[in-house]
Amino acid sequence: MRHFVGPCISAGGVSADRSDAVGEPGAQRRVMRVLIVDDDPLFRLGVAAALAGDEQLEFILSEAGDGEAALALIASEEPSVVLLDLNMPRLDGHAVARIVKERWPQIGVVVLTGSDSAEDRRRAEQLGVDAFIEKRELAETQLSDLIASI
Repeated sequence: MRHFVGPCISAGGVSADRSDAVGEPGAQRRVMRVLIVDDDPLFRLGVAAALAGDEQLEFILSEAGDGEAALALIASEEPSVVLLDLNMPRLDGHAVARIVKERWPQIGVVVLTGSDSAEDRRRAEQLGVDAFIEKRELAETQLSDLIASI
């Protein structure tokens, strides 16, 4: 599912590509493609809402509920950044991060997980993820700034 976050969301939540709108007078927003991968649809919605208020970036968002669907979307849409949960059905986040870093090293990977396990953090770092954030710390994190820095 691909949709925009910001003032151009249509009633159905899906809008046409507005990449050309960035060139309009007064529009100085940078466009970033982001894939949110989490098996909880409400969490995906919450992350999308958190990105909606950014005034300097416009996010074109895609969503996937499991690792296999994520890899298919990454191959077809080539996002700039993947926001990735670790504990998911069908293919977990560690496997997805490994494949992304092998096949698409230019794509940033940010782990957003409920896990506070030191082992999960160590494994993610070994895979080369760009950031590791526990979901309970997400409210204090400037997520759009983090994405822009990757």
